[in-house]
Amino acid sequence: MVNTILEEADLFCPNSVRINFTIYHVSNSNK
Repeated sequence: MVNTILEEADLFCPNSVRINFTIYHVSNSNK
């Protein structure tokens, strides 16, 4: 599911935003 969101976001978001989204998701998972 996460991979699908990243693929869709990559269509209209820069790589930096995609990386930040990934870090944000990982941070929430660790909590």
